[in-house]
Amino acid sequence: MTAAETTAEGGGLELLLRPAAASVPLDRIAFADVEVVAAGGAATVSARLNLVEGDLEIEVAGPGGPPVRATWPWPADSAPRSVDLPAGGRLVASVPLLSSGSAPLFRAPGRYELTARFAARRGESIASRPVALVRTAPDDAALATRLGDRDVLQSILGAGVLGAAAPSLELLATSSDAGTAAAANLALGRSDALNDVLSGARTGARTGARTGARTDAVADPAALRAVAALLPPGATGQDDRRDAVVALSVARAPAPGTAADATAEAAERAVAALTGRPLPR
Repeated sequence: MTAAETTAEGGGLELLLRPAAASVPLDRIAFADVEVVAAGGAATVSARLNLVEGDLEIEVAGPGGPPVRATWPWPADSAPRSVDLPAGGRLVASVPLLSSGSAPLFRAPGRYELTARFAARRGESIASRPVALVRTAPDDAALATRLGDRDVLQSILGAGVLGAAAPSLELLATSSDAGTAAAANLALGRSDALNDVLSGARTGARTGARTGARTDAVADPAALRAVAALLPPGATGQDDRRDAVVALSVARAPAPGTAADATAEAAERAVAALTGRPLPR
């Protein structure tokens, strides 16, 4: 840590890193949530809270090898962007923990330690506390093999089919995990199938049975997280697919007082991550 870096405990800003799940099989895509909190008062910070543009880094230390960084295959050091946070305000984002460049980020089951660093403003970097993520043996070895393929990794992170990835993406789209299925359908350009994942109505991977969507149900948080992570606002420009997901999320958001606090908070956070708009607290 350099002299200009602070931990999550000081410096007026806090950086929080939370894996979406504590344990994830290797046949599923792991995601994490990231937050910058203006804990010491109102602050202006970089809006580039994603793995594409270079301000956010996530280091992964695991068994049997040196630490590696979660990175995008095609990093883009774009023009600086900033956002104003009120006192206690939060800039939130989701990130895919999928690759280091074009190679798999997690090559074997085991316990991994993740640390995020963020260039919050000129001359000041903040770091999160280390958090653990356990990758377990795959439930489906075939899906795990496909997630390790270079074309598949690049297709998922590029949100479009590259090379010979289509057959593998077709299989991944049948995953019982909503985030993995959403990522594959996003890459395949299947908006109807993506909406089915978001709405909880899709064909089962093993049974072939289609489940009915509840039109009053809140959009699936794992699927929303996947879209926010793979189409980060600002980094990927205007995107009709992300706009459609934002509209669905807003339409499905629970009315005030009609849902548990956790459900309402998850819906609010999803919209913030998809749009890049900060949360007040």
